[in-house]
Amino acid sequence: MASGGNICYNFPNFNKTDTVDSQDEFVIMSLVKSYLRREILLPFFYALLVLVFILLLGQLFKIVNMVVSEGVRIWDVMHLVLAMIPQMLTMALPLAFFFAVLAGVGRLVGDGEVTALQAAGISPYQMLTPILQLAIACTMLTMLMSAWLAPWGIRQVRKVTFAILQDKVTLALRPQSLNLTFPGMTIYLGDIDKKSGRLNSVFIEDHRKSEAPQTITALTGRLVSDKPTSTLSLELENGTIHEYNQLKESYRITDFSKYKVNFEISALLGEKSHVGMKNKSRSNYELLQKIAKQKENGESPARSLTALYERFTQPFACIAFALLGVALVLRPVRSGARSRGFVFGLCLILTYHLTNLITEYMVEWKPSLAFIFILLPNLIFISLGIFLMAVKQNDIELSMIPRWRIKTTPKDTP
Repeated sequence: MASGGNICYNFPNFNKTDTVDSQDEFVIMSLVKSYLRREILLPFFYALLVLVFILLLGQLFKIVNMVVSEGVRIWDVMHLVLAMIPQMLTMALPLAFFFAVLAGVGRLVGDGEVTALQAAGISPYQMLTPILQLAIACTMLTMLMSAWLAPWGIRQVRKVTFAILQDKVTLALRPQSLNLTFPGMTIYLGDIDKKSGRLNSVFIEDHRKSEAPQTITALTGRLVSDKPTSTLSLELENGTIHEYNQLKESYRITDFSKYKVNFEISALLGEKSHVGMKNKSRSNYELLQKIAKQKENGESPARSLTALYERFTQPFACIAFALLGVALVLRPVRSGARSRGFVFGLCLILTYHLTNLITEYMVEWKPSLAFIFILLPNLIFISLGIFLMAVKQNDIELSMIPRWRIKTTPKDTP
C-alpha cells in the first residue's frame, strides 16, 4: 500500500525471486514466433494459388482457343502461361499476404489463442514481429517480380506470340467475319491463305483517330510481324482510303498501290493500354533512357516515370497490409473479429487501388513530384497501420490491468 493517493497493484503469489530464465524466455518466444509464421504461411500459399488461378481465368478462353481451334502446340501454350506468371505474381503476392494475415490471425483470435498469448505477457508488438519479417520477405520477392522478372515475362509473351503468329495467322484475324480484336478498328477479310499469309478483299474501319476516322479497302494484302517494334502490320495492295476530318470538315479519297496498317500485338492478349504495356515490358535501364530522351525532347515523361517508380514502391504494400491486417482482426472474440476484419480488409484493398489511380493522375499533373506521388499510397497505409497498432497496444495494456485489484489510498493528512 502506498500513500499520497498513488495506485498500488496487488499481484497474488508473486515473489521477487520467482524470475524466468532469459534462455527459457528466448525459447518460448522462438516457439511462439514459429507458430505465428506457420499460421500465416499456410493460408498465404492457398490464397496465392487461388489469386493466380483467377488471374489466369481472364486468359483461359484465348488459351483454350489456341489449342482446340488453331492447333497451337501445348509446349508453346505452356511457355506463354509461364511467361505470364511473374506479372500475375506482382499483383497476387501483396493481396495473398493480406488475406493470409486476416485468415491466420483471425483464426487465432477466434479460437482464443491470442487472448492466451496476451495473458502470458506477449504484446501485440511481439506478435507482429514474425508477421513483419514475413512481410519484408514478401516485399523483396514482389520487388524481384515487378522490377526484373515481370518485364522479362512480358517480353517473353510477345516473343512467343510472334512465334505462334508465324504459323497461325488466324489467331490475329479470322476470314469472313468482323474482327474486333484491335481497339478502335473493325476489320473484315474475305479470305486468308494460312501458309503464305496472303489476304483478299480487305475492309477496315479505323477510328483510332477520332477526329479523322478512315475507311480502307484493298484487293489484297499480307499480314507480317515485326519483332523489334512489337507490332503486327497489314501490308495492303491496290486499295483506297476514305478519310473524313471532322475538325476541318473535309473529305479526302486516296488511292494507293501499297499501304501499311500497324497493329499492337498486346491487343491479342486483351491488353488495353498499349503504351502502358510497352513501358512495362522495358527494362529499368531502357525506361531511364526513355525518360531522359523525353525530357530532352520536351515531352512529358509521366507514364514512364509511373511505370518505373511503381516497380520499386508498390511491393511495400505487403508491409502496409501486414500492419493493417493484424490491427483489424486483433479484437476480442465477442466482437466478431474475423468477419469484420475481412469486410474492412476488402474496403481497404479497394481504397488502396483507388488511391493508386489518383496518384497516377497526380503524376500526369506534376511529373517532377512523381516519386512522392507514387510512394504516397504506401506511406498513408503504413502510417495508418502503425497508428492502429499503437492504439491496439494501448488498449490491451490498459485492459490487462486487473481493475478489481486496483486500490487507491486517500492522501495523507498533514
